[in-house]
Amino acid sequence: MLFQNDYFEIYVKGQDVILDLKNTGFPIKSFDLIIKQNPRVKINSFPDLRKALTEVGTGHKIGYLLPLIEVIISSDRMKAEVLINMTVTEFETQKDGVLQQVRKTIEDHDIVFGTIDLTEEDLLPGVPITAAIGREPEKGMDAQITYIEKPDRKPVIREDGVADYYEMNFVKHVEEGDWLGEKIPPTDGKPGKDIFGKEIAALPGSDAKLQFDRKSVVEIEEQGKIVLRALFGGALEYIEDNVSVGKHLIINGDIGPETGSITFDGSVSVYGTVMAGYSVNATGDISIEGNEGITNAKEICSSEGDLYIKGGVFGGNVSLIEASGDIFIKHANNCKLFAKNINVGLYILGSEVVGENVYVDKNRGKIIGGRIEALFKIECGFAGNAHERTTHLLAKGIDKDLIYKEIQQMALELKELQKTVGHLESQLSVIDGGRSNQLLGEKADAYMKLNTALQASRDKMFELDREIQAGLYKIKTAIPPRIEVAKEAYPGVIIEIGAKSSLLNKPTKGVFEVVDNVLNV
Repeated sequence: MLFQNDYFEIYVKGQDVILDLKNTGFPIKSFDLIIKQNPRVKINSFPDLRKALTEVGTGHKIGYLLPLIEVIISSDRMKAEVLINMTVTEFETQKDGVLQQVRKTIEDHDIVFGTIDLTEEDLLPGVPITAAIGREPEKGMDAQITYIEKPDRKPVIREDGVADYYEMNFVKHVEEGDWLGEKIPPTDGKPGKDIFGKEIAALPGSDAKLQFDRKSVVEIEEQGKIVLRALFGGALEYIEDNVSVGKHLIINGDIGPETGSITFDGSVSVYGTVMAGYSVNATGDISIEGNEGITNAKEICSSEGDLYIKGGVFGGNVSLIEASGDIFIKHANNCKLFAKNINVGLYILGSEVVGENVYVDKNRGKIIGGRIEALFKIECGFAGNAHERTTHLLAKGIDKDLIYKEIQQMALELKELQKTVGHLESQLSVIDGGRSNQLLGEKADAYMKLNTALQASRDKMFELDREIQAGLYKIKTAIPPRIEVAKEAYPGVIIEIGAKSSLLNKPTKGVFEVVDNVLNV
């Protein structure tokens, strides 16, 4: 017998808790007090209890009897808790033996790993007490990849805050066998163990792939690492994030009568100058390291790389300096510069310059005379001079409407090509009939022509799709054109942003852009 009053009797039968109801009318809310006095009783459900208290009769099963020491095991078998199902009074009177019961109950549940050495001070009735904790598996270390440092093509910022555009580590030369990178492989990790002593497998660390050009770089296993080494000497390159070694031509003197003009498939480093009338053309990066720069050279052009001229250019209105990437130069005097981004340390004088962005040092850099055209941004310290020399600064910006029209036209062309491809595929299917290898004579010729036309159409579709995506990206990433003259723009300077332009008639400075269709000059 667990409890009895004028309304009911509660007793245990086997492991079931039974209620015999003699009279109705007992408040169900008052039943909580009975449960608190009998913490081993676990009620099945509220509806079962309500039924037992409203239907007079015997044998109402309302719950079951909890063990005196209850063990609660987590679903992942990594933690065990004990719950002492006693009232505080019962616990205090039986405290001396409870600890031994707890320990025995844990043993009876075959918990053998991660057990905690509990003391009497750790025990409390009705409160879950952590009795055992498994060891979580440790994931292995991920693969660690390191590459040779890529030359940082940024001007050195001196202590006075001025950018030095003519001291740069531009082309990095490597020798055959030089270290270019390495991978420390992932480790296996450490297995774990649950509270029943069962081993839990560890996850290995994540692997990673070394990115390198297999034509110029080799991977070798050395002391447990995978090491990248140069197959031959040349210029360090990164092609689509793959470390590579490109061909590198080093000229320790000048480009002139002894060498002739240079045309090279790779990078070129010239440790002298390029003499008047001579040229350097290369597919890779070009660096002209001579302190005196170049005078009246014919052209210096990089078709796929960047270009660095340490000493600047005196062009004599004949020199063409061009790169598909960026140009870094000390000064540009009476020459033509064409590149993606053009970085100038001291001045641009009487030159034609075209790029996406033109940066002349904003602290002291000058643009005097000539025409500077940028797609997005022009920056300088001074523009024009006190003699009011005509200096044209133009930031064109992107004509989004025109690009949209071009995209629409390409989309129409792409749609027509899709129809053509479908038609060609149908014709090929009719001729082929699954016997393309057996076709002879006119049928074989017709099949070959149709197949060639189909491939050409597919190639054109791919190209059109690529151009459409490039146009959409250009529109999405376009920034408003602007011109910034940080120190002073003199009269005679033409500020042109898109279709808006203004000729300065008094000194000014600032950031010039089109706001609400008005040029803020």
